[in-house]
Amino acid sequence: MADLFDSDTEKEGWSVPASAALVRWNGRWLLDVAGGGVRGAVLKDPALWRLIGELARRPAGDRAALERLALDAGVPDGAVSGCLASLERAGLLRPAAAPGDEPPDGSPASHDWSLAGLAAPADYRDPHLTDDDIALMASFAREEPPPPAVPELPAGAPGIPLPHPVTDPAGHPLRVLGGVLYLSHAIVDDAAIGPLPRSRRVPPSHGASHPFDLSVGCRWADGTTTVHAYDPGLHALVPLAVADRPEATAAVRRLMANAAAVPGDALVTVHLAVGRVQWRYRTGAAYPTVFLDLGHLLEALGCAAGWHDTVAVDVPVARTAPLVRDDGHEPGPVLAARLLRGAVDEGS
Repeated sequence: MADLFDSDTEKEGWSVPASAALVRWNGRWLLDVAGGGVRGAVLKDPALWRLIGELARRPAGDRAALERLALDAGVPDGAVSGCLASLERAGLLRPAAAPGDEPPDGSPASHDWSLAGLAAPADYRDPHLTDDDIALMASFAREEPPPPAVPELPAGAPGIPLPHPVTDPAGHPLRVLGGVLYLSHAIVDDAAIGPLPRSRRVPPSHGASHPFDLSVGCRWADGTTTVHAYDPGLHALVPLAVADRPEATAAVRRLMANAAAVPGDALVTVHLAVGRVQWRYRTGAAYPTVFLDLGHLLEALGCAAGWHDTVAVDVPVARTAPLVRDDGHEPGPVLAARLLRGAVDEGS
C-alpha cells in the first residue's frame, strides 16, 4: 500500500467514511467497514478512541492537520505515522473526496445497509437471500444459542387472560387494555428464521426482532396499584411481585405516580431487550432496527387507543442507559411509557 503521506496527497482532506461503524459485541469491539465486512478491532489505547472521535466529527485536512490531531489525542510522537497508516489500512481513514462511501453491491456491508434501511430494502422473497441469511445465523447459533423471542416470566405465575379486541364480546373490565395491547404487541403466529425463534406480530416489524418487553401498571377502584408483565404469546397479564422484577416494578410505580394516574388508568412501559437484536445483527444495523420497531409499536399503540375511544398519554421517562445487552433476568431500561385513560373499567 502506498505511503499515506506521499507528495500527491499532502493537500487532500481526510475523514472517517460515513459507512464505518464501531460495534460492541460480547465484550469485544467490532469494526464494521463498508466493503470490508466486520472484523475484530484491537483498540486498547484511549488515545486511539480520542483520535477516531475527532476524525468522525470533522475532516482532518492535510498531512499536518492529521498529525496534530493524533498528537493532541495522545498518540506518542514516534507512533503517529504508523498509527495513521494502520487506520487507513482498516478503512477508517480515507480521502474525504473519495467516491464509493456506499458499500459495493454484494458485500456483507451492503447486506447490512439493506437491513438498516439505508439502501434498497432486502427482498426476502428472493430464496437466495433467505438461504444466505439462514446460513449466516446458523453459524452464529453454533457459537451462541439465540435468545428467546419473548421474556422469561416467573415460573408458575398465573396469567390473567385479556380479551381479543374483535372476537370477544364487549363489557369485559379489561376490554380497552386488552385491545390496545393486542393491536400493538401481541403475537399472532409462531415463526422462525432458521435457528432464530421469532413470531409474527400485529404491527409490522423490521426483522421481527422483538427488541422490547412490556410491563403494565393498573390503578384499581380502591386506589391500589398492581404491576404485570405482558405475555404477548398468551395475550395475558402476569402479576409481578416486587421480588420478581424489583427494578421494573419500581419503574412502573414511579412513572404512574409522575403521571398522576387515577383509578381506571393503566400504564404501559416499553423495556429495551436489545440482546435479541444484537444476536441477529452483528453490526450497526441493530440500532436503526431498535428505533424503527419502537416507532411501529408506539404508533400502533396510539392508534389502537383511539379506536377504543381513549388516549395514550406520553409519560416522560428518565434518560436511558446505553444500548447494551441486558443480563436476561430483569427487563432492560424503559425507553417509553404511555398512560391509557380508563383502560381498567371495573364497573362494566
